Amino acid sequence: MTLECEVAVVGGGVMGLSAAHYLAAYGRDTVLMDQFPLPHTRGSSGGHTRITRLANYGDPALTSIMKDSFDRWLQLEHQSGVNLFRPAPLLTVGSMSSENTENVLDNVMTSIHVSGSTPEALDVDTANQRFRTSFPDNYKAVVDPSAGVLMADKCLKTLQNLFLNNGGRVLDGWPVTSITPGETVELRGSKGRVRAKAAVLCPGPWAGPLLGRLGVQIPVRAEKIGIYYWKVRDPKTPVFTFIDLSRSENHFYALPDYEYPGYMKLCYHAGLRADPDERDKVNMSTVQRRTEDYVKRFFPCLEPKPSVVESCMYTITPDNNFVLDRHPKYHNLVFGAGFSGTGFKIAPACGEALAKMAMGLQPPLDFSSFTLGRFYRSKM
Repeated sequence: MTLECEVAVVGGGVMGLSAAHYLAAYGRDTVLMDQFPLPHTRGSSGGHTRITRLANYGDPALTSIMKDSFDRWLQLEHQSGVNLFRPAPLLTVGSMSSENTENVLDNVMTSIHVSGSTPEALDVDTANQRFRTSFPDNYKAVVDPSAGVLMADKCLKTLQNLFLNNGGRVLDGWPVTSITPGETVELRGSKGRVRAKAAVLCPGPWAGPLLGRLGVQIPVRAEKIGIYYWKVRDPKTPVFTFIDLSRSENHFYALPDYEYPGYMKLCYHAGLRADPDERDKVNMSTVQRRTEDYVKRFFPCLEPKPSVVESCMYTITPDNNFVLDRHPKYHNLVFGAGFSGTGFKIAPACGEALAKMAMGLQPPLDFSSFTLGRFYRSKM
């Protein structure tokens, strides 16, 4: 078959669905394509929950993007009538024996203030008593009341339904085998071809090879991440989200028992390099043991062994920030990639920006800090 459209979107994860939703909302004839039947868990958008918050603890360039996305998720909730966000205060801890932890926690406090909320600084004894944890005396804690949980599976379904309601078309179970750029972009697969005036590429862990075939060398690596659920054995454990920022790059994080009642999700924010087509061959035992050791030390409220073990994929850049850009030669090809395991919360703002770029317009927010050129300017 041959389909004609204004814009083709490749990738049915949260980024591709967000871009497709806004394109259709702007009246563009849009086709969304994914290699697997939707919804699926082979990429980075599977599962039921994600942490979200108003405050930006990292790159200052993310502040307006996070605020805009937080508001857009609530707008999508109101528009659809589906509960997408559930409040859950975020407990952030850090060890004072780790380099720069005090500066990091000060930045967290400042970021919460800037976002319009009031942070709560806790001594470790108070934090342990309230949250049923067991951090030692050299830890400090901050609570962010603005945080909560996005119901990820409902977010994806909502975006897809809104896209379809606005006339969008979905081609799932439709792998793209080649993309021919030009004034008209032609996307081929075993089931036929799609011809579009522009294309948005959100390929997740397949970003490196797909963009590489188009002459875009994007420095990303795909990692398999262990997702673990632990039975809550202390009935007084409250509802909260959690991040330990003691480590400069990778950290542990947790979410309340919104997926499996009575089982908290607690994971390590790093995994093992993996080919996304062969992820099931990767042995995650070392990551699981590291996470078990962490739970035994600091979370006596949980059983010491996970009851449910799952996995997902991260696509990671050298600076752990995403890339959102145009093809250097074919400006009707735009792409978003390398969200490094933190992209779900900012998907609406990124999707809207990708939609505007595919329409030949300027995004309403400043994404100049996240172009591909930053990795090559440093080498010049």
